[in-house]
Amino acid sequence: MNDKLEANLIQIEIFGQVYKVRGEEDQGYIEELARYVDSKMTAIAETTGTIDSLKVAVLAALNIADEFFKQERERKDSEDRVAARADELARALEDALKEDERTAEPGGALP
Repeated sequence: MNDKLEANLIQIEIFGQVYKVRGEEDQGYIEELARYVDSKMTAIAETTGTIDSLKVAVLAALNIADEFFKQERERKDSEDRVAARADELARALEDALKEDERTAEPGGALP
């Protein structure tokens, strides 16, 4: 393997297994991801009493996917609330501007 490719390898440990991974993100970020996955797998193994690493990995993946989907739903709901509020404010502004036009003096000058 050439030196450039070898230099991009980061060694991480997840659930007692050592992996060498290559990624575009910095080493600290990849290590943080590995710690997160390791903590999920460890918690699931402790909770379920399962020692089969494949089963623990699948359960951890489901748990992480659940977290992701819930956060995506919350983000979408927040975007929808912001869009609805922006529409309300735009309508209120339009109404206020129309009211100003109706109450303006002849010749276009405002009171």
